[in-house]
Amino acid sequence: MIAGQRVLIVLPVRLGSTRLPKKAILNKTGRPLVVHAADMAAKSKYVDQVVIAGDHDEIRNAVDPYGFQYISTGEQHTSGSSRCAEVMDTIDADIVVNVQGDEPEVQPEHIDAVIEAMTDPKVKCSTLASPLDPVQQHNPNVVKVAMACDGSALYFSRSLVPFDRDNTGAKHWRHVGLYAYRPDTLREFCQMPQTPLEQAEKLEQLRLLENGIPIQVVTHQEPSPPGVDTMEQYESFVERWVRKHPTC
Repeated sequence: MIAGQRVLIVLPVRLGSTRLPKKAILNKTGRPLVVHAADMAAKSKYVDQVVIAGDHDEIRNAVDPYGFQYISTGEQHTSGSSRCAEVMDTIDADIVVNVQGDEPEVQPEHIDAVIEAMTDPKVKCSTLASPLDPVQQHNPNVVKVAMACDGSALYFSRSLVPFDRDNTGAKHWRHVGLYAYRPDTLREFCQMPQTPLEQAEKLEQLRLLENGIPIQVVTHQEPSPPGVDTMEQYESFVERWVRKHPTC
């Protein structure tokens, strides 16, 4: 909880994920994937409310036994951010945090870091970056971010940025898909048409930059655990979870 600021965390999910359908409700651990993410989000020291926002009754039925509020949102959304914006039609908040529903190992301190950035009234949107694993430098599924001296984002890319032509030892950062917004900024963002760089990279956050809205990037030295986009990644998560919970 932040004095005078109500913090809402929304976990947007959809049933028909392109690469791994129904991944939000996969439950080989005994808990749906999105519930794992919601459990971690609820550990934030600043959060006032956690909501799962989905597009199908199968998701509602899967998460209802675990006590998290579920809000049904439309099937028309093309991004998690627009699904979060729909939640704002029924819930008031001063800071809205978009936590990916496919990030079951999201760290509460990472969520806290992007929320803390919003205590600066000039910041309209904040996100997170952690050091890029060298083996992921050329993986297009791992998004990279280049930052200005003040920590604001210069560019997000699936390619390696910056290109260290002379091997100067430039530091590379992995973007973690975790965002905090002012409600008005979130609504404005979702009303903007898609932009050329966004369409080229398939990265919605570029829409803000292309429209001149800065994104403050918080860096955290602790690597963020990977999200789940494929069955292989899900199986890896299950293995890690079982090792940590051998009696469950």
